[in-house]
Amino acid sequence: MSLNITRFALPTLLIPLALAGCGKVQEAASEKAAEKMIEATINKDGSNAKVDIQGGGVKVAGTDEKGQSFNMEMGNASISEKDLGIPFYPGATPVANQSSRFVNGGNEMLQVELNSPDDAKKVSDWYRAQLKGSTEGKMVMDQSDAQGMSMTITDSKTESSMIIGVKATDGQPGSTISLVHSRKAAAKG
Repeated sequence: MSLNITRFALPTLLIPLALAGCGKVQEAASEKAAEKMIEATINKDGSNAKVDIQGGGVKVAGTDEKGQSFNMEMGNASISEKDLGIPFYPGATPVANQSSRFVNGGNEMLQVELNSPDDAKKVSDWYRAQLKGSTEGKMVMDQSDAQGMSMTITDSKTESSMIIGVKATDGQPGSTISLVHSRKAAAKG
């Protein structure tokens, strides 16, 4: 991706979002100020972006310095199992404001976080069984520890990778599931 998301997105977004807080009027004013600050940071290198902060998320759309379009939905992107291409664990629920979509040029990355009442081992075993058939001919890294697992499936033919992370929930029963899929963006018809 030609747009370096980490160069501006995380440090620039976290401070204004932390400041946007007390009361509806102050919150709206803080959001608008944060939007303008983020836009200025992105646009200083020749990019052209429009930022919208609302509902616990941030949307950024525009073109980078090379004229390639980009679109980012951070926090509250609406992503289904079909969009993601990775099954959701049965009974798991999406974590509020923890789903993101990044599209830049021909590349796309989708991320969803889920909570499950089941323990990390049961969830990890389910994902291994579900994804076993889709790993043939791909590079697979599968790591486990007492707190959960991390599996990465990389397909060099399609230039895609999936990351499945399962972690025991701190001090509570259940587990947290993180699903990430990075791939070529779907062609628009």
